[in-house]
Amino acid sequence: MDIRLYQSSAPAMAEQLRAGEVDLCFASQPLPGPDLRTAELLREEVLLAVPPGHRLAERGRVRLADVAGEPFVTTRPGYWPRELADRVFAAAGLHPDYTCETDEPGATGELIVAGLGVGLVPEFSRRPEAHARGVWLHLDAPDCYRSLTLVWRADAYFSVAAQRLSDFAREHFRNL
Repeated sequence: MDIRLYQSSAPAMAEQLRAGEVDLCFASQPLPGPDLRTAELLREEVLLAVPPGHRLAERGRVRLADVAGEPFVTTRPGYWPRELADRVFAAAGLHPDYTCETDEPGATGELIVAGLGVGLVPEFSRRPEAHARGVWLHLDAPDCYRSLTLVWRADAYFSVAAQRLSDFAREHFRNL
């Protein structure tokens, strides 16, 4: 049984599934396609992370307007943190100042803690075993959450490895 892990943007994941290059994806945003099926593993609040000592660090909750002019750390377009930031800022009629973009969603917390700016991080990042030690603030923005899903093709063979990984993931997130 072989398992290979790839990190891709949402459009690339959908294409990899359709092309049969992968059996299963873990996605944090919807993947389009009538032939794709999903199962939600986790739904969590997305928080605003600021570096220690930041002017907002003592607040428990902030508004989008409070961070509109801040340097913002995120991913490139196509990854869930960027898509979420674009959506919530646009809904508020604001434009974030993206000053640092990465291809690695997990790296944004470390970049924020290093002082490169503020950014959106999933609540899951607050767990003690997470590496980033930033300050996490609740954001007054409607629909500021992440839904982690398993995604697969309904019309394709589901390998033993994919089934085992799917079962493991469902059990893992059920027990959190």
